[in-house]
Amino acid sequence: MTKTAQKDRVWYFVRHGETDWNAEKRMQGQWESNLNENGKGHADVNGRWLATLPIEHIWASPQIRVRQTAEIISKHMPLAANPQFDDRLKEWSSGDWSGMLYADIAMERPDEWQAWVDDRYNYRPPNGENFVDLEVRSDSFFEDAANTPGDTVAVIAHGFIIRVMVSRLAGLSVEEVLAVKQTNDTVIRVTQKDGQTLIDHFVGGEGPKPGLPTGEQGAA
Repeated sequence: MTKTAQKDRVWYFVRHGETDWNAEKRMQGQWESNLNENGKGHADVNGRWLATLPIEHIWASPQIRVRQTAEIISKHMPLAANPQFDDRLKEWSSGDWSGMLYADIAMERPDEWQAWVDDRYNYRPPNGENFVDLEVRSDSFFEDAANTPGDTVAVIAHGFIIRVMVSRLAGLSVEEVLAVKQTNDTVIRVTQKDGQTLIDHFVGGEGPKPGLPTGEQGAA
């Protein structure tokens, strides 16, 4: 997959803390939900760690679970108190599936679910988005972000949009994108320097661990 051209920069991609809907494996998409106690802990741990980094600018999704994450992070890192909110960083829209348990979608809408299983990157649930739509949003965001100063920056957002943003920076394959599993306490770092891209990640502030976090598909 083609990379999106970017200047030398270090990016930290921070997923919001856990919500009850994450824990229940319920589709959130662009529907709103609050952090649970685990999620507040995730944000606090990441905030303490992020405060040790020379981050110069933060962008964030305007959705409630990200706003709550940024607020907790800001207790340790004042810069997070006033991030640059951007609608293009909202989560994938799960359309008519929003609010449904993954298991119930498979049971109640088996044809739609199977179509998604067969082609998770390109299939759009009714009235929803696919990963290609997220590529368009990501490319538009990066085009504007290139004009913002800062050698070390952060994005606080959601699991699906983050994996596509990382893909656009690193030129990942579809298979690599779909294999990413960013838990709610994981931060992905993308370092771009002299035409090279390095990816590693941190879990609960521990790391760096090489490459992308991978594993089972998580709830959006």
